[in-house]
Amino acid sequence: MAKPNIVREDGAYHSFCGLTCVGWLYQKIKDSFFLILGTHTCAHLLQNTLGVMVFARPRFAVALMEEEDLSKQQPELQSLIDEILADHQPSVIFLLSSCTPEVMKVEFEGLAASLSTPELPVLFVPASGLDYTFSQAEDSVLQALIPFCPEAPPEDKRIVFLGSVNDVIATDFTLEAERLGLPLAGFLPSNHFSDLPPIGPGTVLAPLQPYLAKVATRLKRERNATVISSLFPFGPDGTRHFWETLAAAFGQTLDLSEREAKAWENIQEHVELLRGKKVFFTADNLLELPLARFLRAAGCEIVECSSTYINQRFHQAELAALAGVNVVEQPNFDRQLRDIAAFKPDLVISTMGTTNPLVGHGVVAKWSTEFAFMPIHGWAGVGTLAGMFTKSLRRHAQLDPLDDPIWRTGLMPAAIPLQVR
Repeated sequence: MAKPNIVREDGAYHSFCGLTCVGWLYQKIKDSFFLILGTHTCAHLLQNTLGVMVFARPRFAVALMEEEDLSKQQPELQSLIDEILADHQPSVIFLLSSCTPEVMKVEFEGLAASLSTPELPVLFVPASGLDYTFSQAEDSVLQALIPFCPEAPPEDKRIVFLGSVNDVIATDFTLEAERLGLPLAGFLPSNHFSDLPPIGPGTVLAPLQPYLAKVATRLKRERNATVISSLFPFGPDGTRHFWETLAAAFGQTLDLSEREAKAWENIQEHVELLRGKKVFFTADNLLELPLARFLRAAGCEIVECSSTYINQRFHQAELAALAGVNVVEQPNFDRQLRDIAAFKPDLVISTMGTTNPLVGHGVVAKWSTEFAFMPIHGWAGVGTLAGMFTKSLRRHAQLDPLDDPIWRTGLMPAAIPLQVR
């Protein structure tokens, strides 16, 4: 299977750390609570990053480590657990690690085990920005849930959709599976801790998100489940390939070409604006490969598609669809700035920490962060997905980058912040 040549550069994550996964997971798992053991920096990150998206009382908090706590490998958290239980009555608490406690060798697994009870499990979730990027910590959360998924017998051949999506998208996938006659066991994660799907040798895992390689591999190894290898369900092309591949796992041959053509027709106005545009992806949320593939199918030229982590087996279908595209893992951002200046892309998809400075220098840029929170999966998400790209192009249509001195000099500022942790 053809695939692009992948270059690895920095070995660094120029993105938010894994703590920000709580922004969508606490809303998805409705009887959960997310407790981060961290510093004032962690609290500041979550307050500023997620504050604009929290409209109800959130079910996450930061247990602050002060200077006098840094020598403790087992911080005292029982009183805080009691307070959380009294205020929120969660069915499960996820204890997330962060950079400073990990550097100080806090023994998180033992800490979680000491706080856990049969009535209220406290599950350790590695999420430190030293090892996990923005969306990747969801993988850690799902791995923590594996022991609580019932064992399905071999004859129970049903689908488990892998990855967090909002209720509207989940309903769309449920109804589509029913329409196609495909048996569904549920979603991991589910809306409630008590409703985790059974997983066993007959289970067909259908990953919805491209950042779940480790939990998919672990379920394949530990439960002998089957993991489909497909394009992820983003855009008409990816959604068609996803459902056709999933049906094939149940012995069905589907031809959804008419459905795909209709979906492209429905976003024709967006496609006309996207066609011929040069798009450049820096690295952030691990959605870059399927997003770039969708834009390429829509007629865009992908100048570069960079991502913080690429698993060549898990992402093989997406990589094959991007054959001929410059794909970079963990890119060097200074080099990217020079290339952006040289290639003058029509649109740059970049991190929250770098987008605004780029826009300030005349670059048409969009936050990649936003894609992690929007309903862009499947047939129901096609219009939203396309509109997220064209909205940025329309908003900046009145700006001519060639009028900005940054392009005339061929230089870009070196002082743009590279990462937020």
